[in-house]
Amino acid sequence: MPTVGVFAAIFDNDERILLTKINYGSGNWTLPGGHLEKNESPIEGVIREVFEETGCIVEVENLICVYSSPLKDDLVLLFKVKLIDQIKWRPNQEIEKLAFFNRNELPTQIHPWNIKRIKDAFNNKFSNIYIFDS
Repeated sequence: MPTVGVFAAIFDNDERILLTKINYGSGNWTLPGGHLEKNESPIEGVIREVFEETGCIVEVENLICVYSSPLKDDLVLLFKVKLIDQIKWRPNQEIEKLAFFNRNELPTQIHPWNIKRIKDAFNNKFSNIYIFDS
């Protein structure tokens, strides 16, 4: 059974995207997000993960795309979300820092699969998601 990751594209008023620099593994910059918990919908999961990692309170606007890596048994859903509010955030064991970046000024320490996802977000790629409660 694949793991399911949910990540968010959050843009500020200057159309810059929010990235997080992780404190573990590669230490790369990435989109805010993580794995779904048991009995959690993708929308609930991305809202929770974004809040845990950034302190941002968000509302899901749409699904950007689904990314599959069968050899890694991994499935990722990327959502465009609207920033509603943000509580005071501090670096922690998981996230070293947060920053907004322009399309042409992304950090160099970033994995190619995240560059693909970020480009899809900047290009306003759009998909649908349906969640059945029963």
